[in-house]
Amino acid sequence: MQVKLQGSGLIDFNFLVIRAGSKDGARATFEDLVQDLVGVKHPEVSTIEANPGDWGIDAYVGSLAEGEVSVWQSKFFLDGFDKAQQSQVRDAYDSAIAAANKEGYTLISWTLCMPCNFDGPNQKWWDGWKKRMEKRDDVVIDLWNRVRLRNLLMSEDAKRVVEVYFNPIFPVASQASTKPTVRLDDPLRYEGALFVKQMHVAGMLACDEAKEEFFNAEILSREIHDKALEEEVAALNDTRAVLGSLWSQRFNTAVQLSNDRLLPGLYERVMDAIREHHPSVPKVLRCGLIHAFGLMHQRVDEGRAGWVRDYNKLAAEYMSSIRSAENSHSRSDGAITQAEALKDG
Repeated sequence: MQVKLQGSGLIDFNFLVIRAGSKDGARATFEDLVQDLVGVKHPEVSTIEANPGDWGIDAYVGSLAEGEVSVWQSKFFLDGFDKAQQSQVRDAYDSAIAAANKEGYTLISWTLCMPCNFDGPNQKWWDGWKKRMEKRDDVVIDLWNRVRLRNLLMSEDAKRVVEVYFNPIFPVASQASTKPTVRLDDPLRYEGALFVKQMHVAGMLACDEAKEEFFNAEILSREIHDKALEEEVAALNDTRAVLGSLWSQRFNTAVQLSNDRLLPGLYERVMDAIREHHPSVPKVLRCGLIHAFGLMHQRVDEGRAGWVRDYNKLAAEYMSSIRSAENSHSRSDGAITQAEALKDG
């Protein structure tokens, strides 16, 4: 059900919160607004969906296939800017640089978009940080703050964008929805992951659904940590702690009832408990039941839970084998580099 509300029609970014019904919803709306505003001058603008990461891109123009790319990063800093926001800006920029280096395209410009203005000390910080990063990375860094965004929106070319986002008559959803689940197309993905190995050792061979649950939890977690909204991060941490408690209570009961390595029924009892708890998960997470199951698989994958008595020993052996493989790979790379150096010499 939707209702109609009357707004002022002015360009006020607080209006996005009223329209969306929450700051989380307004943050997503602000991302769309920035993409559409970039599209006024660059109709070819695009974005990257989290799968599970978004390469540090909210909007971009250019080619990701070894081409030159300009990136716009949205940060819904509505209540001001201080040390915590400085850290988020640095992290977002570093993510964009790391993605460009890894994926082989050239980042030529990076623009921070936020609906607030700096005070004096933070403007000084921005100017200094911008100068250092531009010199270090040879990237043009720009700022679309509140005053710049308003000026862009008041231009004749952006009239349609203003009508879409600041129309005085707008629909409001009666309740927040959960995030849609994303299909995992590759059934072999995560085949070597610890959470899958734990299931196999426990005698559970049908793991494709668990992989999809894990995949969706990874998308959810990455989005929350990328946006770094304090309310969402706290809710995610609290939910993970609760799920951990649901597992430990049932694990302790299972090992009291049996001396065997296998603990039949533990997996089902834990997932049933998560299903019962799911309505109590904070709404701000927009966490569906599939995501909640996946958060449990994440905990297993971290070695903090499992489905057999000696789950922690199994996890330790797994982590040790991963480290050994990485060390072996590093030694091989070093030997190749040394051989190439001798050859060149």
